[in-house]
Amino acid sequence: MSSSFRKRAPAGQAKPPPATRLNTHSAQLLVSTGVPSLDDVLGGGLPVGGVLLIEEDRQTGYSNTLLSYFASQAIAAGHKLCIVNADHQMHLTSQLPGWAGAVRGPAAAEAAETKETPKTSSADDGSDAMKIAWRYQNLPKLSEGEDDKPDSGSSSRQSTEAGNEVKYCEQFDLSLRIPKELVDKAQPIIIDGESIFDMANTEQYGGDMYEYLLDRISAIIQDGYSSLAPVPANTERNVLRIELRSLGSGFWQGKSPTAILQFLHKLRGLLRYSYAACVVSFPVHLYEEAGVRLPIVKRIEHLCDAVIELESFEGTYATPADIIARQIKGSLGVTQDYHGFLHIHKLPRLNSMTASVGRLSLLHTGGGSSNNLAFRLRRKKFSIETYHLPIEGGVTERRVPAVDESKPRKRAVAGAGCGSTPGRKDPLEF
Repeated sequence: MSSSFRKRAPAGQAKPPPATRLNTHSAQLLVSTGVPSLDDVLGGGLPVGGVLLIEEDRQTGYSNTLLSYFASQAIAAGHKLCIVNADHQMHLTSQLPGWAGAVRGPAAAEAAETKETPKTSSADDGSDAMKIAWRYQNLPKLSEGEDDKPDSGSSSRQSTEAGNEVKYCEQFDLSLRIPKELVDKAQPIIIDGESIFDMANTEQYGGDMYEYLLDRISAIIQDGYSSLAPVPANTERNVLRIELRSLGSGFWQGKSPTAILQFLHKLRGLLRYSYAACVVSFPVHLYEEAGVRLPIVKRIEHLCDAVIELESFEGTYATPADIIARQIKGSLGVTQDYHGFLHIHKLPRLNSMTASVGRLSLLHTGGGSSNNLAFRLRRKKFSIETYHLPIEGGVTERRVPAVDESKPRKRAVAGAGCGSTPGRKDPLEF
């Protein structure tokens, strides 16, 4: 007999946002960064209301790849996207990676049209074939290709329209591009450098770009993403994703040298009472003197909830001429498998005294970068893995000495066993 007990939900409680996950360690709502391995390093994802700081590497654009993943995940999950890019113009249809469920390019469409229909198996024809247990007959086949399966992205979009839970982290492909129809439907908010410069030079802000950007973000959060504003019952909230690209570069100007510190302090206060998550890329190489970082870098890291650093092999140990020569030749030497190190300076610990990454992460098991994490950028994806040294001598070097055919080989003497000498009696024989 089943129990008649039912848990009563609080009246007026809103539904959780789509494509979110609850952290069992700190009861914090998480969103995906778009990179599964980066979610694992952060302890499951980026907390809602938190700030992730990505310290850029010099002369490389790996941080922009992570930001592109973050933006594509926002569109795939149906979240609101706000991008602040003051240094470059944004072309989302040519910069954001697509996923398998989105509309593919002409090459993929032609491949889908010319694809042969699967042949019927011999078991369906009634011929003699190997029979399996009846309980396994209705299970899905794991040997089928990815194209034979229903698109995960399309199923996620259907579940979004139906109001069900969508996929937490989509599988993106860097060789694909997001369709223009999905970008227009998402209606992302793009704040470029021209609008920031024009509005900051008014009498209201007096040339302080940080103050204008803070007021603009605050207005966006108050427009339906504040956790303090009441919502009707059984209403599903949405998440606001904010990208601040190259914050603190030579473009940004403030009333004081510490304007960026005041901006991050106020921004974190706004995000704490909102359904928003922010990712900031910071050109840390501009805040160095004689190879030593300025003290303001530590203060910036302290004002963010999570801090990671990308240290590529190209930008750190090479000159610009060497990088151009390597790009022309298309080789990276012995570091072909990995493109750089990933250093973890700070982990998110919202609603908790300690970070939950030690219990929930599979890649990162200790503090800092003691686990030797590295990243690699392949043709279709960006991944973070544990760094392993390459094979000594490389895979193309012969480690077995060549046999000299000119010298005669020694023939084995018949009757010589283990521990015996040819011509003498074996002491082990009885």
